[in-house]
Amino acid sequence: MRRLISAQCALPRIRAEIEIPGGAPGWLGWLVATDTEGAIVGAAAGGVPVPGEGEVYALAVADGSRRRGVGTALMAAATQRMRDFGARDQRVELPAESDPALPFYRHLGFAALSPRRWSRAL
Repeated sequence: MRRLISAQCALPRIRAEIEIPGGAPGWLGWLVATDTEGAIVGAAAGGVPVPGEGEVYALAVADGSRRRGVGTALMAAATQRMRDFGARDQRVELPAESDPALPFYRHLGFAALSPRRWSRAL
């Protein structure tokens, strides 16, 4: 979560995204998962920057909430938003070739386009 926040949630970036009339092209916003007490346990962001192609911009789940369906639920919601906006494929770019999230994306049906870029049909 810290890495996601530092990379994706910097105030200048958020301010720029908010100030773009209608949002950034293809931006579908953030999804946030909370526990029963309202604490944030995960977040995802995505969009459809190119007609027909959904893009997962960010996905993070708090350590104590992993392997409990949070990431899968966030991906399902993000995927549905992308489908609603005409996406037929979905892509994600990982920070490293051996990213710890790689097994999760493989489990969801993503296949390698390059060592860091993965895709699946929706």
